Amino acid sequence: MKKHKTHRFLLILAVISFIIAALQGIIYYKSYDLFFRILLVLQNSINAFGFKATISLKDTIAYINNDPSALNLAVGYAYCIAVFTAPYCTVSFLYRFLERVLSFMVSTRRGKKSDHILIFGYNSDVMALIRNNKESDRKNTRIHIISTKEFDHAEVYELNKEGFAVHIIDVLKLSESELAEAMEKMYASMASNIILFEESSIRNFSLLQLFRLSEADSDSRIKLRSGTKISCRCDEEGINRLIARYYNRAGGTNTFYDLEIISLPEMQIHKMYSDVPLHKYYIGTDTPLRDQHVHLLVAGLGQLGQQAVIQAMNLGIVHEQNSIIIDVFDTDIQNKMQQFTKQFSEDTFDFAENSMTLKDAAADGRLVVNFFGADAKHRDFYSIVSRRTKELHYTYAVITFENIELSVDCAIKLREFFTGGKNPIPLLIRMDADRRLAEYISNDDDALADVEIIDDRSGIITHDMIINRTIDQRAKNYNHIYNNISILSENDTGSVEKKTADPEKEWNSIRLFRRSSSKAAAYHDEVKDMIIPELAAEYGVDLSQKLEQLIGENGVLMQFTGNAWRMDCSDEELLERLKKDRFAYEIASLEHRRWCCYMASIGWSCGERSDRLRRNPCLVPQKELMEHMPEMCKYDLMALMARYLMLRDKKAAEN
Repeated sequence: MKKHKTHRFLLILAVISFIIAALQGIIYYKSYDLFFRILLVLQNSINAFGFKATISLKDTIAYINNDPSALNLAVGYAYCIAVFTAPYCTVSFLYRFLERVLSFMVSTRRGKKSDHILIFGYNSDVMALIRNNKESDRKNTRIHIISTKEFDHAEVYELNKEGFAVHIIDVLKLSESELAEAMEKMYASMASNIILFEESSIRNFSLLQLFRLSEADSDSRIKLRSGTKISCRCDEEGINRLIARYYNRAGGTNTFYDLEIISLPEMQIHKMYSDVPLHKYYIGTDTPLRDQHVHLLVAGLGQLGQQAVIQAMNLGIVHEQNSIIIDVFDTDIQNKMQQFTKQFSEDTFDFAENSMTLKDAAADGRLVVNFFGADAKHRDFYSIVSRRTKELHYTYAVITFENIELSVDCAIKLREFFTGGKNPIPLLIRMDADRRLAEYISNDDDALADVEIIDDRSGIITHDMIINRTIDQRAKNYNHIYNNISILSENDTGSVEKKTADPEKEWNSIRLFRRSSSKAAAYHDEVKDMIIPELAAEYGVDLSQKLEQLIGENGVLMQFTGNAWRMDCSDEELLERLKKDRFAYEIASLEHRRWCCYMASIGWSCGERSDRLRRNPCLVPQKELMEHMPEMCKYDLMALMARYLMLRDKKAAEN
């Protein structure tokens, strides 16, 4: 609206300036014949907008002094002002004209043959994405910014100059015909990526519904080209589920687009755990994997704090029995705890007044989340930390307060508490609002030594993280490997060839839950990169040789045929062989526990299989799975199979 008001103001100002210039001309040229007077008046009015009025200010002042009547005074003084406002209107209109010309040049230069990316929304996060977008990424790409927000002329000009096309429009308010026309101007049907980055998760969901999901969907919606990826920002759990249910309607069929639900807090915390692993405390020690317990301190239960807790349930698993204890501190703990715990199932967790514990019937090992109502400004907070440290030393700490002063003060005091151990305890601090302070803390070698910074969202919102997310590609590859691992029973013959399958098409035909599960496995792959070699070292075996012994061409568990693994026995017999090899058994038990904890962290419980009700019969400890569903145990060897294929491909590439 602001832009429209500005345009209206300039138009009114131009009309008034023209009228005043005309009045001054009528008065000044009153002694001329009518025909010449009209021409002179028009000439003066036009020249006034051309930076050189025929009747100068000096002429006007002289005329007023010669005949100082009320009319001459009023029109004369107004004309003296109009001499300046008229050129201002001209400059403004020229600026707008050049802006449109530049926009047109951008449009024609990057037209139908270009790759197109549509970004819906214009806020601080979109600005960060634009700022972090490399010029090389825009070389053959036309990026469209679609927003309901009005832009200043200068801002539009700068965006156009950088190669961005700006569309000021609310597409949700358009009729079907208007929507189709608007989308055609944005080359939506040719877009490779659509980014829904409005601040409102609900609005992003509404925007998502503008695009045709599958053949069964309404043909009044916009159909995208095959393989288009939509990145939909959603930080709200409830809306996230709605989006998942909407997209899953096409489950089992090829959807018209690939959907990724983006949660910025999730991205920040994943980046944190990727850069600084949860088990960094144990790196370089001889602590067995079984005893590498996680005792995590999370200060602040906002969105970042919640993600730190949830992802630790998946990434904290290094052994079927290692403990994961998470202590969460917040001043408003009761209110936030109630909001946070509502996403977990009572069939899976035991809820006490100030804690939640994963039930023994749900998974192996120990997983406990404790909630403490304490203010980091007060001594009670540090008294509780001191007591908890004596009970079980902390191995990781995350400070997620938005208040910078409180975060720094808390970090300094916690650093003092954690000094003196065999290994420094990783201490991560949120510092979104002040980059200079974040840089200082990163380089400080005194009070804040070893304190590391959680990457702020403006730094992680990049082309690679949103469009070419590495973790998404790893998850797709993981899913592709799983789809191409065919396990043949003892009665099957031949081998299965699925190498030609397209990972993208496979990905687009599965539900969002399976995608999330593959992502969780991909997240944990970074942990397994440490665990599996370490476990091999504990048992004194060469990993490559061990994999060949277990699942190679003459493997004792399965035999690799080139494209599949053959079982020369029943599921029960395979399980008995698995039990006899401690290395393979521990990997399988570890993977099953990790899967169970991940499922519990997203609200699933044990029961008859149902994606809608979030139930799965395999959400049980390893022993129960082996007793009642032995046919499922072989799938816990997938991590070894995936590594066998990777090592095999690596050797082939080297040769």
